[in-house]
Amino acid sequence: MRTFRTYGLMFSMLLLGCPVLASEEQASPISQRWASWFSGHEPTDQKQITAPLYQANLTQAVFASPVAPRLRDLTPETDRPRTQNLLASMTWMKGSVVTETEVANNQGGAGWLAGRIAGDTRDDAANRMLRIGLTGANGVFRYGMTYRNAGQAFYNGPDQAAREVWGEWRRGSTTLRSAIGQQWNNVASDSARSRMEQTYGRIGLTWNRPAWPTLSLTYAKNSLNSALDPIGIAPQRMSNHTLEASLAYHSARWNAQLASSYIVGTDLLRNGAGNHVKMQMLTAAFRPLNTLTIAPTLAYRAEQQEWSGVRIDSPSASLALHYKQSRRLLISAMGNYAGTRSSDRLVDQENVGGKSILTWDFQTRRQWTTLVSLEAAYNRVTNHATPSADTEDLSGLVRLVVATL
Repeated sequence: MRTFRTYGLMFSMLLLGCPVLASEEQASPISQRWASWFSGHEPTDQKQITAPLYQANLTQAVFASPVAPRLRDLTPETDRPRTQNLLASMTWMKGSVVTETEVANNQGGAGWLAGRIAGDTRDDAANRMLRIGLTGANGVFRYGMTYRNAGQAFYNGPDQAAREVWGEWRRGSTTLRSAIGQQWNNVASDSARSRMEQTYGRIGLTWNRPAWPTLSLTYAKNSLNSALDPIGIAPQRMSNHTLEASLAYHSARWNAQLASSYIVGTDLLRNGAGNHVKMQMLTAAFRPLNTLTIAPTLAYRAEQQEWSGVRIDSPSASLALHYKQSRRLLISAMGNYAGTRSSDRLVDQENVGGKSILTWDFQTRRQWTTLVSLEAAYNRVTNHATPSADTEDLSGLVRLVVATL
């Protein structure tokens, strides 16, 4: 009898100490504690596994402007603008709300820093940028707001401020998105320069299913007003209605998009005289080989001015080719054409250009790599209305880069 009781007690302890006999969801807290004692680790608290109420992240980065493509535009390394930014992001309510705050400052550039110590731009508001964003989600509904203010001397998007509030509803393959916002320049409110303010609102409907083309329809209304009108600059006051439709298809080997827009504008300073603009654009990208990409673009814009009776036609086309023979060799070639012609013959201009780039990584080691880049560019502007204004430019650049990995 004593032996039976001893075996029964050992069997009960074995069941309590081995949660393998039950699933993890069905394991009791007692069995988890016994398992922790036998394994030599502390028990895991179930409350610590769940997502926290909020998380914070702070990152810092430095961005340098790319090298100019033409020899005449090359500047020393100390004169090129460098942007240093600080980004703080926080996640609230277990990931349902995300906020971001970014502060950036230029650290270089000779144009507006003449006579100052290089890199000393901390007290210059014209070189700073502030961005605030919020994004939230609640089931099938998403919402957010953004605000950005960049000074006149900031490198990326200078002298621009914008704020926007948006909402999005998604159900299956259908997405409905709307937004209202405002944009303006001359953020320093300089009375010697004009300020253009644009208020807009748009609503768009998108239908997207896997292996099917994507169809979208968007309506937008915006008003353009000049808030500051210095002497010698004519004020502006416009109202536009835009209707745009696009059809896009994406696959592994190719993708294409056809977009068509119709704009009805009203000039409130010309007794409500309007203009009509029609635009069509076709973009595509073909990948016949894994190492070759061909991207053509065709566009046509036609504007009819009711107040003057003038029609302006603007066709354009471009072709880009990228060939990556291996990780060490990359060849790119681009060509473009653009023309602008008016019915009164006062505007008749054509622009033809092209650029080719060959990049070769001829030596790569564990600590550093060596790149050689050969670039050539050609651009010609032909003004048929004023032949004396024709320009032609041919440039080349040889670049040697030695960098650590």
